[in-house]
Amino acid sequence: MVLFDILVRKDTPLHRVDPRVKIISAILLTFFAFVSSNLLVLVALVIILQVMIFSTSVGWRTYSSTIWLVARLAILFVLLWPFFDQAGEPILLDLPIYKVTLPALLDSLVVAFRILLIASGWLLLMFTTPHSKLVRGMVKLGLPYDIGLSITIALRYIPNFIGTISQIKDAQLSRGFDMDKGGPFRRARNYIPVLIPTVAIALRTAEELSSVLVCRGYGGSVKRTYLKEIHLRGVDTLAVASVIVLFSLAIVSRIIWGLPI
Repeated sequence: MVLFDILVRKDTPLHRVDPRVKIISAILLTFFAFVSSNLLVLVALVIILQVMIFSTSVGWRTYSSTIWLVARLAILFVLLWPFFDQAGEPILLDLPIYKVTLPALLDSLVVAFRILLIASGWLLLMFTTPHSKLVRGMVKLGLPYDIGLSITIALRYIPNFIGTISQIKDAQLSRGFDMDKGGPFRRARNYIPVLIPTVAIALRTAEELSSVLVCRGYGGSVKRTYLKEIHLRGVDTLAVASVIVLFSLAIVSRIIWGLPI
């Protein structure tokens, strides 16, 4: 059963962009995030992507449920970084086992915004692309249909399980079970009543999905046919060409000219 769907069913300019353009852009953006070490560039790109995401008319519940999950991971990196990197000056915070220096803080923020940038790029793809078009776009780019379908199913059901876990936690809390009580090990043990139903639902979902694929004749024909075909428009070609040119210029600027990107 679908509990949570991050696809925004609207008709915005980003929804009308060919899925191949969005897939290529997300891949190049991921590579750029790993290459770039300029905090200002990363922050600017994250802000631009947030504006693009909100232009898709995404609901606040969907946005907060996905971005906040990634933001917590980014914050965790910033908080844990000083345990492993305490080099440099000036020292901003000096405790017996926790010392924060300005260079280490900047490095942790770069990693955090890399995470936010990568996640925002792929979330924008998922917000604006129906799953059938996503599979078709991957196949058009040369990916085998089986792999494209597997990736799409995985991306499709990740938000479902996030919603499942949230519902199970709410159900346990409504019964008076406090999962945040006690120390770290006690809190981890408290999540067992959430883990067991989640695993059971995952196994049942996998069985139902297998039955659906069999009923639809998956694998019965070597040559697949499609009800709706996707075609590159002029604006799509211009968009993907612009993305590739900008990415190439950024990489050349970093490798040849040594510009901080």
